Amino acid sequence: MARYGLIGLGFGVAVGLVTVPMLAWSEVSAFERFQQQRQQAFEQHQSDFQEAFQEFQDAFHEEFAAYQEELRANWREPRISDRHSWVEYSDDQSSRTVVDYEENSITIDVPSEAGTQGVLSHLNDLLGRTMDEAYDRDEVTQRTQQRVGLGEDAPEAASDQRVLSEIKPEDLDEMISQAELEEREEPKGEESRSVISLTVPMPEQRPSRKVEEFREQIRRHAERYEVEEALMIAIMHSESSFNPMARSHIPAFGLMQIVPQTAGKDVAQRVYGEMKLLSPEYLYNPENNIQAGAVYLNILFYSYLSAIEDPESRMYAVIAAYNTGAGNVARAFVDGRNIRAAARVINDLTPHEVYERLLADLPYDETRNYLVHVASRTEAYRNF
Repeated sequence: MARYGLIGLGFGVAVGLVTVPMLAWSEVSAFERFQQQRQQAFEQHQSDFQEAFQEFQDAFHEEFAAYQEELRANWREPRISDRHSWVEYSDDQSSRTVVDYEENSITIDVPSEAGTQGVLSHLNDLLGRTMDEAYDRDEVTQRTQQRVGLGEDAPEAASDQRVLSEIKPEDLDEMISQAELEEREEPKGEESRSVISLTVPMPEQRPSRKVEEFREQIRRHAERYEVEEALMIAIMHSESSFNPMARSHIPAFGLMQIVPQTAGKDVAQRVYGEMKLLSPEYLYNPENNIQAGAVYLNILFYSYLSAIEDPESRMYAVIAAYNTGAGNVARAFVDGRNIRAAARVINDLTPHEVYERLLADLPYDETRNYLVHVASRTEAYRNF
C-alpha cells in the first residue's frame, strides 16, 4: 500500500509538473493572440485613417481646381484663400473681397455700376463677418465637405467672433482717407466688364492687436502643455500672419496651420485618446487651433525630439520639425530619418552649430527660411 501510495503521489507530482508549463504556455499563447489582434486592429485603423484623409485631400484639390476654373469667367487672375489671405466672392462671383494679411490691406472689387456705395457696402459686410459666416462662405471647403465630409468631431462651430475683430469702428476714417480707387477691365465670358477696385490699408497695429486678442488662450495652452508662449506666437505669425481663416493647399487649417493627417492625428490621439481626423470647422475655431498647436509642440519637444539635451538646440529642431517633420530634421545630421541617431550628433554640437547645420542641410528651402523667420520672431516676441 505504501509503495502504491508513493507511486500515486509520484504520478500526481509528475502530472503537476507537466501541467504547470502547459498552463503557462496556454496563457502566453492567449496573450500573443491578444497582442496580434490589437496590432491588426491598430493597423486597420491606421489604414482607414489614411484612406479617409486621402479621399478628403483628393476631393479638396479637385474642388479647388474646379472653383478656380469657374472664377476665370469673371476674373483674369482668380484668387482663392490661402495661408496669408482670406478671399470671398459674391454669390454670382461678380464681386470679391481680399484681405491680404502679409500686405496688411483690404481690396474690394465690384462691378462699376455698383459705384462707391457698392464698394463701401461690401467693406461694411466684410468687417462684420463672423468666422462661422466665413466658414459657411468658404466654397472650396464646403464643396469638399459635401462630397466626403471629414469627421464628426467639432464640439462647437468655427466661432461667432468677427474675423477682423482687431479693426475697430474708429479705424475706418483713417483707413478710408488712405484708400486707393481704380477702375479696370475684367472678363465676362468672352466679353469684358468694368470693375471698381478699392484698396484700403489695415491699421499698422493690427498684428499686435491680434496677438493681444488671442493672448489669454495662447498663455493658457502654453502653460498647460509646457511650451514657450513666444514660440507659439512666432509660429502663428509665420504660418498665417494671424489669419484665422488661413488655409493651405495641403490642406492645413487655421492660425497655426494644422494638417489633419499629421499634426492633427497626433493631437487627436493626445486630446481625445484616439486617432481621428479633425475637421476644417474644428480647426478654424481659434481655441481649438491654438490648443492643437500647443499639443503638437509638446509632442515634438517631449516625445519625438526629447533625446536632444540642450533646450536651445531642441528648440531649433522643433521649429524645423513643425514645418517638415522630425524625420526630415534627422536627415540634416545623419543618413536617414532616425532622430535618436541624429540626437547623438546634435548633442555633440553647440546650439549655434545646430542652427547652422540645419540651415545648411535641411532638405527643403522652405524649411530653412521657416527656421530663420520663426527663430528671429521668437526672440522678438520674448520682449513683446
